[in-house]
Amino acid sequence: MNSVERHERRYQRRMAKRKQKKLDRVQKVGSLTEAMPYHILYKYGKKCCNGVRWKQSIQTFERHLFSKVAVSSRALATKLWRPGKYTHFLLNERGKTRPIDAPFLQDRPLHKAYTQKVLLPLYMPDMIYNNGASLKGKGLTFSFNLLKKDLRSFYRKYGLNGSIILLDFKQFFPSVKHEALFDRHNRLLLDDSLKWFGDMVVKSNGLEYGLPLGVEPSQAEMIALPSALDNFIKCQLGLRFAGHYMDDYYILVPPDLDPKKILSSLFSKSEEIGLTISRNKTRIQPISKPFKYCKAKYIIGHNGHIVIRANRDSLKRARRKIKAFKEKLDKRLINYNDLWYSINGIFAYFIKYNNHKNILSLRRLFYSIYGFSSEKYENFVERENQYGLHLCKAL
Repeated sequence: MNSVERHERRYQRRMAKRKQKKLDRVQKVGSLTEAMPYHILYKYGKKCCNGVRWKQSIQTFERHLFSKVAVSSRALATKLWRPGKYTHFLLNERGKTRPIDAPFLQDRPLHKAYTQKVLLPLYMPDMIYNNGASLKGKGLTFSFNLLKKDLRSFYRKYGLNGSIILLDFKQFFPSVKHEALFDRHNRLLLDDSLKWFGDMVVKSNGLEYGLPLGVEPSQAEMIALPSALDNFIKCQLGLRFAGHYMDDYYILVPPDLDPKKILSSLFSKSEEIGLTISRNKTRIQPISKPFKYCKAKYIIGHNGHIVIRANRDSLKRARRKIKAFKEKLDKRLINYNDLWYSINGIFAYFIKYNNHKNILSLRRLFYSIYGFSSEKYENFVERENQYGLHLCKAL
């Protein structure tokens, strides 16, 4: 037996093990009614009400949750379920306006259960560890910490030589092709009932492309869709220091490799999986120069020290908010307890970064407007008692 045959047999054994593991995962999830029985739908129906029970519609929904979940469960079992209409609105988040499509209230327990009990258990084994968006135990801070870890490891090995590729997709949610998602369902959702429900959710926007941004299964679909590109970067290209948060990628390229050739191969690979890389937002730059990732500025010193600065636009918005709170406070639309939590929420964002001067400037601005320090809760209690109004105790 020559080396070629030996490698081929080893490859076939690995593929057989992977196929068996995939079948075991699908068998563990079960069918749609086994993965999403009545008690699971009821549990996630309760979770959908957390944090929004002050709304009248949520109170009415929770009051009739027992019967509504029974209707949804029966519709799933008979395959008579059809998605409800979405509520479209615009949300301005961190200075960017995003179109949101909120699902029908009765569909939310189904979406949440399907995401947690079906999609994530079947999708996560194919995802890399550095994929940190919309997953339990991960998030934006997790991605920031991984980037810092990769930068330190890269500096110890190559110093300030090398470059970084900052990559972003064009219209990540609105432009994705449904064929790419259906192909993924055919490969991973081997049960017909699971595939039926997943295809129904994907086609619920009534278009041949794009996913609604406010639907939870859409988040799981999109964080898992670039997995083929992630594995191509890590395995085929051998670039260990790479990761992404949703559609924002960073790839650290050693000095002995050509970043332009790597970027060209990434363009070709992304087209294969139905994604389009934005040429305007994608760039290559030396690792020695400051760069931005997820609106945070990274600076690597000559001794390897990493400094992270917050987005400058965030400082401008924080100053406007502090001034706007004063007008609301004078009109008694908020009290000093609300002001305490709002102000400290602003400061908590900048504390994560190396922005001590910005925090001091915001505290000085607060003192100049309100006449007292924002560092102690007792100052807010004293001002509220001075006006003789009720103040809830801080938790």
